[in-house]
Amino acid sequence: MTDKIWFHADDYGVTIEQSKRILDCWQNGVLNSVSVLPNTNALKEVCTLLNQADPDGTQIRRVLHLNFVEGKPVAGAEKVPDLVDKTGYFDKSFLQFFRWNYTERGIKRHVLARQIQLEIAAQLHAVTKNNNFRITAIDSHQHYHMIPIVFDSLMKVLSKEEFKDLKIRHIRIPVDPISPLIHNTKMRRGVPRINWMKWGILKTYAKRNKTILYNRGIEVPVFFGIFYTCEMKKEVVEALLPAYKAYADKQGQELELMFHPGNLIAGSELLDERSRELAAFYLSDNRYDEAMCLKRLKEIMKK
Repeated sequence: MTDKIWFHADDYGVTIEQSKRILDCWQNGVLNSVSVLPNTNALKEVCTLLNQADPDGTQIRRVLHLNFVEGKPVAGAEKVPDLVDKTGYFDKSFLQFFRWNYTERGIKRHVLARQIQLEIAAQLHAVTKNNNFRITAIDSHQHYHMIPIVFDSLMKVLSKEEFKDLKIRHIRIPVDPISPLIHNTKMRRGVPRINWMKWGILKTYAKRNKTILYNRGIEVPVFFGIFYTCEMKKEVVEALLPAYKAYADKQGQELELMFHPGNLIAGSELLDERSRELAAFYLSDNRYDEAMCLKRLKEIMKK
């Protein structure tokens, strides 16, 4: 049995002010884990902020948030031309990577996988060699790493000599176990249909990827966050956390809750301000609600 719960914030590092708002959920709430976007222009500054908040790196788990979604590649657009548009920005959706996984074969797949590996290595260097973010875990923006062509590329990069000393303890498998939810009729019916679809797609790869990770000695915390992605409000977490905690305890595993508390103020702060979809994602009022949940949980967890 374990008592460890990771109250985790995705998307740390878009801007300095957004990162401060995320860290406020640690200072005044239960947040104890963040994943940093490695291709932000503010990377050095947000790493400094984290080190100031948690100098010895024992209070906040540090995670690499692999990013193929927005902004520019760390490796340089010329080295990963299939992953970017004509202006050098990432522009390939999860569904495009999903299709590539099944359609690209032979030399085309090798070329694509090589570009993915180059970018993963560059992003790892950005938060280790270049900024010493002291990561102990890896996840990804919009869960691209679950797709086998990306997941296998990540495993290959982590096997390289240059990364052999990394102490990667966790890699996220973002598939909520269904049993804690299924017995709560109200919460089950409240799951948006799109999140059921996401869950189904990600679950397709969960067993495969978990097996590979376990064979490498990498742990996979029980996950709570897909069914209510961007809806992890106080009433949701209060209703479901006890059941997910009991499930994790029964499995003898740690538990990770995924939040998105770091709101932006204006579209101009985006890594790619052309995207309306990302603007809606970062400017959503739900981010305020999730930040407030993390703060209110501090009192609840004391009980």
